Amino acid sequence: YQVRHDTRNGLPDAAILDVTIDDAGAIQAATNDATYTLVEGTWTHTEDGTDRDLLPWYESLKSIVGSTDSIRDVAMHNGEIAIAAEQGLYVGDGRLWTLTMPQQGDVRWAPVDVRAVVYDDEGQLWFAAPQGVGYRVAEGDWKLFTGAEGLPYNDFTCIAAGKSGVWFGTTNGAIQFHNNRFSFRQGGRWLLDNHVNDIAIDAKGDAWIATAKGVSQIAHKSWTFAEKAQFYEEEIEKYHRRTKFGYVNPATLSTPADKSTATPRYSDNDGINTGQYLAAMSFAYASTKDEKYRELAQNAFRALAFLSEVTQGGEHGAPKGYIARNVVPTSEANPNNIYDHDYDVRRQERDKLWKILSPRVPIDKTGEWYWKTDSSSDELDGHFFGSAIYFDRVCKTEEEKDEVREVVRRIIDHLIKHDYNLVDYDGRPTRWGHFSPDDLNRNPEWVAERGLNSYSILTYLQIAHHILGDKKYRRRYMDLAIDHGYGMNGMSQPKEVVGPGYPGHQPDDNMAFMNYYHLIRYETDPELLTMYLHAIQTHWRFEKLENNPLTNFIYAACVGGQTLTTQWETIEFGQPIGAIAAGVGTLARYPIDLIEWPMSNAHRTDLEVLDLEEQHPPKIGGRVDGYCFPIDERHETYWDWNCWALTSNADGTTLRPGFHYLLPYYMGKLHGFFREEIGDVPIHSSAIQNAN
Repeated sequence: YQVRHDTRNGLPDAAILDVTIDDAGAIQAATNDATYTLVEGTWTHTEDGTDRDLLPWYESLKSIVGSTDSIRDVAMHNGEIAIAAEQGLYVGDGRLWTLTMPQQGDVRWAPVDVRAVVYDDEGQLWFAAPQGVGYRVAEGDWKLFTGAEGLPYNDFTCIAAGKSGVWFGTTNGAIQFHNNRFSFRQGGRWLLDNHVNDIAIDAKGDAWIATAKGVSQIAHKSWTFAEKAQFYEEEIEKYHRRTKFGYVNPATLSTPADKSTATPRYSDNDGINTGQYLAAMSFAYASTKDEKYRELAQNAFRALAFLSEVTQGGEHGAPKGYIARNVVPTSEANPNNIYDHDYDVRRQERDKLWKILSPRVPIDKTGEWYWKTDSSSDELDGHFFGSAIYFDRVCKTEEEKDEVREVVRRIIDHLIKHDYNLVDYDGRPTRWGHFSPDDLNRNPEWVAERGLNSYSILTYLQIAHHILGDKKYRRRYMDLAIDHGYGMNGMSQPKEVVGPGYPGHQPDDNMAFMNYYHLIRYETDPELLTMYLHAIQTHWRFEKLENNPLTNFIYAACVGGQTLTTQWETIEFGQPIGAIAAGVGTLARYPIDLIEWPMSNAHRTDLEVLDLEEQHPPKIGGRVDGYCFPIDERHETYWDWNCWALTSNADGTTLRPGFHYLLPYYMGKLHGFFREEIGDVPIHSSAIQNAN
């Protein structure tokens, strides 16, 4: 994580050109005019000017390089001196110099414009040049890296080495090489400015990075996964609770990067957000038996239940069982000032199926709440997903279970009564709440939604039968699944996705996997179970490239120990170690800083562009190995965003809640993907590095 050092704690409003650490561990930062020392968190002016005089033996290079002005960097170790120069990489003893040609196997480089050199903690010589970077393994034997080997960028400015590995400064970000892996640090999450002037590594391994806007300290903290979860839980309580029901939402920062200015804001997704948070706290209680999680889950369920209560009665009362997208106290600004008639007209111009509603945000019968109409399938997914996990993992008494039964019954009966559609107060189905056979099987407008919505309604009926125990829901489920072909509808792909990076499909992926979780785990019919296993396996071929821990763990929980036999093959799933390890790896790298920052990966040298049409700069892409860039190297921390998007124009004023970490973590914990007795260290931790 980044600790920011700038004018707020004593540095001048000037570019920091150098950062050094003396033998006593004191951190010094220098501008063109002065040097500052960090003392108990404050930078103090200690001397004027900087000393960049060349060492006397530089003169011995003049006959080779022509001018010491072409020397970029120098490093010394055990009497050996390495020189980074415009003409190349030189190694010598101060009198005799050799122009070095690094070689790895049959590949031999003649690097020019060498920008930096350093000896790491093991005494290995590293260099950085536009051609790439490398280190000397032994005399005449080198290890070389370019974008093809994962090097993120190559316009270097400096290099440093220490306990946390080798760090490279570039004109557009910093790069860390540690444990045989490159990590890219770019954008406001990591740096005050992307152009790195200098780097120093302290005894703890923290990197101190000099930029035009101050010094970025990239600090390290050793946490268990459980301790990290506690951090996000505390952040949610501080910044993200909205209304007396405690809905968990993103927060707006009135001052960029200043979390003390956070105000939680409502979104269109109280249903799915609350459903996922409810699931997270239910898994947390089931895996820890800590009563605080039971209470948090109970409160979240009450908040979720209110969304199907607030719509009843009043001037614009909806049919029983209809769910609101969100609620806002009427003491706050009227949302209809935003979602007015002109808003609907603009939306309808882009989407001919969009319907005009006035008001779009009615007032409930008590006069205390605005509630938003036109709810969608993702809201329903959140309700059923969270309620089922809460019912199974938290509810102990029949009274508690009856509360869940009442909510589930009124929502599922609403859908059945309206021919499997979610019908608004105007008597028409919502824009995205269509699940009827007439639409999904016979209406061309719904071809793209056929697979996803088929599995959604099957999941709702499956959960209703499980919770209510009424066979009529199973009969309706089987009618749709078999007689109307819904079981087969989702076998190819939940939506029309052409491959990784296809814009906007992440919400549908997450919805589909949330439904797989109960659809597969509750199913007893062998024919349908085969269909669902085929569907999740087909879907997984795309989804695994994103290393999303939520979908990874749902996949592992659903297919672990199963066998899928088709006309083409038989798959013995066993325990999907790769999916578990990759999900755990993403949680390990999940950022502490969840502020939305501007950043870009479009300039990377390890980029595989995925744009369907050539665009400059490219808009979507991933690593050269076909996977997404890691979670801490991209702007997306919210699973519904497109993780293949290469740029973000955020401004540092939105803070995301960390329940997107909590849900997969506690799910994985419950399903045994972490080892409790050694502090939540992941199972197969050695596999994380190579999981991709």
